[in-house]
Amino acid sequence: MKRLVPRLLWAVVPALVLGMVFAWLERGKAPAEQATRVALWQIEDGTGAVHGYMLGTVHALPPQVEWLRPTISKALERSDRLVLEIAEPLDQMVAGDALADLAGTEGLPPPSQRLAPPYRAKLAQVYRKLGLDDGDFADTESWAVALQLAAIAGQKAGADPASGAEPALRRLAGSKPVAGFETIHSQFGIFDALPARQQQVLLEQVTLEAASDKDEEADMVALWLRGDDLGIAREANAGFLADAGLHQALLTDRNRAWADQLDAMLKSGAHPFVAVGAAHLAGSDSLQRLMMARGWQIRRVP
Repeated sequence: MKRLVPRLLWAVVPALVLGMVFAWLERGKAPAEQATRVALWQIEDGTGAVHGYMLGTVHALPPQVEWLRPTISKALERSDRLVLEIAEPLDQMVAGDALADLAGTEGLPPPSQRLAPPYRAKLAQVYRKLGLDDGDFADTESWAVALQLAAIAGQKAGADPASGAEPALRRLAGSKPVAGFETIHSQFGIFDALPARQQQVLLEQVTLEAASDKDEEADMVALWLRGDDLGIAREANAGFLADAGLHQALLTDRNRAWADQLDAMLKSGAHPFVAVGAAHLAGSDSLQRLMMARGWQIRRVP
């Protein structure tokens, strides 16, 4: 595992929740030309006064994707702080230390031996594509194998975290303070707490994604660009997120914790601009619905 940790170049936890963008990048596709309508919501009190904004993001994009529109820029300008999943820009050493701290268990069988035979063949295919083998993941827990496979494949395919939504928002925020709902260590901790069976499902589904030549991930980015939160909600119930336990741990429970933090922030008088992975702002357990349950009004901004 030590050889791979420094190669964890992008925030794999939120990227995984959104889906594997690398499958699209690897085929060299660019999104079809369209008017960008990335969804933005504003948070209002009972009188209609605006107290903040919420934006769904994609964490790593190819440089040519144009997603930022004036409505988003103006909303951030009106806000007094930027709130992301993680406040600090991703640091390779910090991420590597957090992964190394949580991901190792002595005596684990090789990853391929933890999977059923059909998935073993797919994992061998992914290994060949990425120049890896079981030995690279000795004594590495299945959740960490899955995240590293996704991160390394994204790097190989050209996914650029510098072109993701968060760096652009940081630059646009200027001197405004930046807060975070989580830390990189706490995000990895969510995966580390998963039962062995759910870690296996995660590794199986990531393996299938990494081995696939389908265009499903291009569709996901296209949904985001046109602001189709219903389509994103469908995607957020597919793949490994179709597993009830993984969906609960990676989306529902995190959204509830974030809603508590955001509710307290708003009640303290803050006017935040919240930017988190788009899957967190779609579906029946979305951050919008949880905020409405706490008494706030949520309205889509044209």
